[in-house]
Amino acid sequence: MSSGPGGEHPVVFPCEGEPLVGIVHQPNDPIDIGVVTIIAGGPQYRAGVGRGMVSTARYLAEQGVAVLRFDYRGLGDSGGEFCGFEHISEDLQAAVSALRCAVPEVRKVVLWGGCDAASGAMIHAWKLTDVMSMVLGNPWVTTHETHSAAMKQHYLGRLREMSFWRKVFRFEYNFAEYAAAAAHKLRENLFARAKRVVGSSSLGIAGGDQSFVDRMLEGFARFEGPVLFLISGQSVASREFDELIKQDLRWRDLCSRSASKRLDFPEADQTFSDERSRDCVNKAIVNWMQELSSKTRGV
Repeated sequence: MSSGPGGEHPVVFPCEGEPLVGIVHQPNDPIDIGVVTIIAGGPQYRAGVGRGMVSTARYLAEQGVAVLRFDYRGLGDSGGEFCGFEHISEDLQAAVSALRCAVPEVRKVVLWGGCDAASGAMIHAWKLTDVMSMVLGNPWVTTHETHSAAMKQHYLGRLREMSFWRKVFRFEYNFAEYAAAAAHKLRENLFARAKRVVGSSSLGIAGGDQSFVDRMLEGFARFEGPVLFLISGQSVASREFDELIKQDLRWRDLCSRSASKRLDFPEADQTFSDERSRDCVNKAIVNWMQELSSKTRGV
């Protein structure tokens, strides 16, 4: 399944009996560490975030970093059933092996993903062979508590912005519609809270089954490699992540360990979609890869 010298090459590789489809971005002279990118969200169009991943992969390849972009099972051109980011361990392992097979110079791999792709990486990376590091953009950790706190922070910030008050005085807001939406959200929250209480009582334990956020914490604790967090300033998901760190000592301790590094991009949105933010993120990933490569060579 070698992809040949330089350029972009399609690959098809197996995962649990299903074909996975990807694109290898192969430099002419690759360094010894490559990147596997993870798609965020469910089945979707390839515009938007997908095009951003293409841009990043091409930039990394120009800097000597081999990249595999791929669809895990149930997404895009790959076969199988879509089960979500909590169940992609086999897909990630297959992709890591596929990249190393396609680009023999690559000895170790970094997982890169944002939102629930970052969440999936945190859950699964510790059990994958040849994965030495993760680069995580605005990990998705939504809970009732973090979402409420993040939204409160967001709207308090809006009250300090002149653009908000200009819209108010121009009657550009439909306050009746907002009130109805708020009432609906309140009913949803009360129902969800009651459901959790009933579920916990029936199971005889606090909190019911292990949540994906707990699985992220467990996976993060077990992962021994260095982790780079890329955090946007204009993202509700990033605010929720910060709220989780603030509220939970276990998360705070893990995120502050020496093997973790955090870079903040105050003007960036959730997907680093504007050109300036994307350029900054691309350079940050390349610098991280070069640092890792230097350490593996003992330089």
